[in-house]
Amino acid sequence: MALGRILCFAAALLAALPALAQPVQIFLAHAQPQNPENDPVAAVAEEFRRLLAEKSQGRLEVEIVAESLLGGNRDMTNLVAKGVIHSALVTVGGVTPLYPPLMTTQLPFAFNRVSDARNVLDGPFGQDMAADMAARTKLTLLGFADPGGFHVLTNFDRDIVTPDDMWGLRLRAIPGFAPLDAMITAVNARPVQVSSRDELAMLSAGAIDGQMSPSAVILARNFDMAQHHATLLDALYSPYVWLFNSAKLKALSAADAQAVREAASAALKKGRALVDTMDQSERGRSGLAKRMQVRTLSAAERQAFRQTMQPPVEEAIIQALADDHAWMEKFKAALPSIR
Repeated sequence: MALGRILCFAAALLAALPALAQPVQIFLAHAQPQNPENDPVAAVAEEFRRLLAEKSQGRLEVEIVAESLLGGNRDMTNLVAKGVIHSALVTVGGVTPLYPPLMTTQLPFAFNRVSDARNVLDGPFGQDMAADMAARTKLTLLGFADPGGFHVLTNFDRDIVTPDDMWGLRLRAIPGFAPLDAMITAVNARPVQVSSRDELAMLSAGAIDGQMSPSAVILARNFDMAQHHATLLDALYSPYVWLFNSAKLKALSAADAQAVREAASAALKKGRALVDTMDQSERGRSGLAKRMQVRTLSAAERQAFRQTMQPPVEEAIIQALADDHAWMEKFKAALPSIR
């Protein structure tokens, strides 16, 4: 009888082992093609998947949902906030409806170097913002992924050297994102609200004249096939925001939650290294010249844009922030002293 009970118990235990060994799936969404060799966001996602499996000894398995399969950036942010998915890498404009202070990071000409932007976002300012976001929302900020450097201004039909050259241009704007609207209207251009999924079609059809995004995005999404001119304005550094649902992170064991944070930090470094490498290759700025005429602005020409664009955008951000307006001063205080 005793032997029979032991054998039954052993059989039940063996039957349960496969279920016990099943890894926990972590769903990570983003809007880019999952091409880690050419896209910084895809590289971050892939490195996170690899490292988390390694650090958790297979307990955590990342499922990447790419190419906006779950909707636009705001859709993905809401899915993370509701706990439908664990995590997402989304644009600043995708997060600001739930956490407006992020708008402060979109003050144009805040940085002269990408390294300055990274230092500010990784430093005390970024840490304070992460703590505030966690306290006010259901979102945990894991960090900021490099978008591919500064934004490049492209358009179909004109060489842009001065703010006056932008008069009347129809430029792609993010639906409901006040800072970009203010930046475009400051130079008497017209913001046209276009989803990122429709951007190439609108450029190709001539429904909009131009757009602003990093060179890696321009090349990866074939904007260079619909645009003839590029101006290295270097006005905006607009990182991808890495969010994780706070409740789902807390539900993990302490060791696994730490593994998530460590894997995310290392993956962000991998993405930045790819951006730095790409920027020195034809996948970066030098590749723009294959199909477009590229204009590099002098310091004086860039200063003219700064004087025209920055004040109205700052005012628009402060108005949009309302009771959160103190975050603008916090952001400006964190900037390098020489800008």
